[in-house]
Amino acid sequence: MELVKGYQRNLNQHFSIHIAENSKKEELQQILELNVNVHGESVRAYLNHIFLNHPRKEDVLFLYIKDSNSNKIISSISLMPLVWRFGTTIIPVCEMGFVGTLEKYRGKELIVELNKLYESIMAEKGYIISVIRGIPYYYRKLGYEFAIPLDHRMFLSPTKIPLDNLEYLKIRKADLDDIDFIVSKYHQYYGDFFISNIYDKDCYISKFFNDHYNEFKASTYIIETSGKSITYFTFGKTYDNLGYDIKTSHINRECGIKILQYIKEIVSVDNPDQVNLAIREDTDLANLIGELGGTTYDTYGWQVKVPNLKTYLDKLKPILENRIHNSNFQGVIQDLKISNYKATIILSFNNGQISTIKMEKGYPKELSCDLKLPGSILFKLILGDRSFKEIKYIMKDAKVKHESRELIDVLFPKEISYPDTYY
Repeated sequence: MELVKGYQRNLNQHFSIHIAENSKKEELQQILELNVNVHGESVRAYLNHIFLNHPRKEDVLFLYIKDSNSNKIISSISLMPLVWRFGTTIIPVCEMGFVGTLEKYRGKELIVELNKLYESIMAEKGYIISVIRGIPYYYRKLGYEFAIPLDHRMFLSPTKIPLDNLEYLKIRKADLDDIDFIVSKYHQYYGDFFISNIYDKDCYISKFFNDHYNEFKASTYIIETSGKSITYFTFGKTYDNLGYDIKTSHINRECGIKILQYIKEIVSVDNPDQVNLAIREDTDLANLIGELGGTTYDTYGWQVKVPNLKTYLDKLKPILENRIHNSNFQGVIQDLKISNYKATIILSFNNGQISTIKMEKGYPKELSCDLKLPGSILFKLILGDRSFKEIKYIMKDAKVKHESRELIDVLFPKEISYPDTYY
């Protein structure tokens, strides 16, 4: 049976597994109440928006398990589509969200069953990577690994924000007439990252004009001078309600100070001594905050899973070949074997081109592989999150043949990425 909305089957005599239908309001209401029960009242408006207004709501799937005796939904997850750009290659990605099980039913591996259906849907619909912004550690049992930056926190004392007179810079709320400007600035900025989002116009509108339904009440602002737009930034509460999340395009020092002055006015009643800010550490604004004496106190990341390594590397083939072309290995003829200790990927190079990609299952033989990285740690390398040297520092069973070390570094360099979601 095709894995579409309305799919259902029995797991056993007690439980059945389903993919929700958009048209059944009672079904969606039960999913909503389950998530409010598990995650708190704050998700109600947020989840209602996903049901009704997500820019790709026809592709959003809610998977759930029902107790056959009570006829109640007791566990659920969602699959939300994303499109991420990896260099010059577009890769279909899905985000697992709204994961929850009623307390009475925990410990019965219900999320494991939902994950099996989730990954079957991925394979059927062509999603190559799954990501989640979930709680620490738990998702490792489903094969996820922290592999892309997500949430960076900084403290800054408001007293350290310069008092420069920047009256010539004006901040105003963005409106739909600004959408083309925002799109242009977004492309200009995010094009410098290895992994970033691809949006259509509806997705841009959903992301940047979301005051009424975003759970963090984020708003988009324009900085202008003499009526000319210079840049944009978004400002709202962090997911944990502890601080303020700020995202910007490229900004100069004056615009950065103007943003901080604006924030100081808003947050002064919250904490006059210290402002908690969520700002990507490799951005212009974060650099300015560091110069002003701000400190980074915490970081978090996307949790990522690549269920089929061969499919991912097939998709990445043009990027890998281009990296070879721009290196000292242009004419390389070699079978490069990469293992996660459970399976081995064989990249066959012929004059610098990848002629075939094969997979062999099983624990690798001694000295048979050019590179071995344990389990999902391999994702950190092939997604550009960490270099082999950095991984080796903490993982002693990360192994590379000396003669293959330079080639591995060429194929899988450390990259800076900045992907996000539609909301």
